[in-house]
Amino acid sequence: MLESPALAAAGDKDKERGGKETDGDNKGDRNSKGKAPPVDIVAVLVSTVPELRKVLVEPERVVAASIAISTNVISPTFRSKSFPYNATGGILDLLYQLTRLPNNQKAWKKELSDAFLDPKFFSSPISLVKSNWVPLARQFLISERERMTELLGRITPPTTAGVLFGVGATSARQETDKKTQLNLRRIAFLILAAEIDTFVINIPELEEKLVELLSATAVTSPSSATRGDIYLVFRALALRTSPVHISSLWPLINTELQSALSSLFPEEESDIHTDSSILQACKLLDTLLVIAPDEFQLHEWLFVTDTIEAVYRPNDWNPTALVDQVASELPSSSSHGTMVENRRRPWLAGDHVKELEKNGGDIRSELLRPFFSNLSIFVYEATYGMKPPDMGACEDAVLRDLFSED
Repeated sequence: MLESPALAAAGDKDKERGGKETDGDNKGDRNSKGKAPPVDIVAVLVSTVPELRKVLVEPERVVAASIAISTNVISPTFRSKSFPYNATGGILDLLYQLTRLPNNQKAWKKELSDAFLDPKFFSSPISLVKSNWVPLARQFLISERERMTELLGRITPPTTAGVLFGVGATSARQETDKKTQLNLRRIAFLILAAEIDTFVINIPELEEKLVELLSATAVTSPSSATRGDIYLVFRALALRTSPVHISSLWPLINTELQSALSSLFPEEESDIHTDSSILQACKLLDTLLVIAPDEFQLHEWLFVTDTIEAVYRPNDWNPTALVDQVASELPSSSSHGTMVENRRRPWLAGDHVKELEKNGGDIRSELLRPFFSNLSIFVYEATYGMKPPDMGACEDAVLRDLFSED
């Protein structure tokens, strides 16, 4: 049956009207939903960079493209005033992919080196440090093994020559302390980020520098304020170096631990040990007792009671271990923290420790007293319970101290 011209015209108008209504509806949908989300160029680059060699083929073109990406994306981020907070996981993933391209150091080495040397680097969020910065540091060290020698060269021995008194002298000393502390933290971070035994060749020079710094006093430049950061380096070395390679350091470590703990006795107080450095010494002892290297176990009895008396103490018990002696000298307080049932973990790595440090609480009574009072018991039970050390918890504890909000 044929349609009349009038009906056909009406149908065309309905279709046209319907089409306009549909267009209007679509337009309304776009307006209600807003514009299409912008393309995440960083995410696109992260997935593209690993394929550059297939796409561009020629090595020169791959390097040129990598340099362009680094210049326009990585470099502005790292040179921004808001660094390191603007260095997102995506940006760091992109940089990591660039480091994996062969013969491509020109594109990323300077940016990554400058980032590690930036004083603000140690304000990086700890989550990004573990997920991104540590893998980047490991890639960096593949071609930059001499970086440790360079950092050690930046550390100057303490000196009293030309030391003046007054505000100017104090300011100059604090500036030198800050530079030394930053370099010690960089050293500890690179040791912790590297593969096991990466820096064995640097240990003699490192030991020489640390011995020099440990001779510092309250009035030298740099001063004894750097002591806590030296203990951080010791912790990193103990975790990432086979005990046999640091055998020459054990006498130094034992001497320092005894000196720091003995300074808690009223008659032994000295101006070279602050509460902060004493806490770092206790964290070093805590770490060594958890990982229990053979060389340290030979001297463990100096610090904690390693017999049954650690748990069942007779009435006439007279402690010989330094930790138990110190515990009786400190003011009492409530205990904090517990040991994990199936693994040995550092006692001084809990949130209560960071909270106390952040709020400026009484470290000696609120933290060290319960730590010393329970340490021998914890170590004895963990040892004879054959609990394996939680190496990841020990490494995380060092990273949290390095990347402190303070």
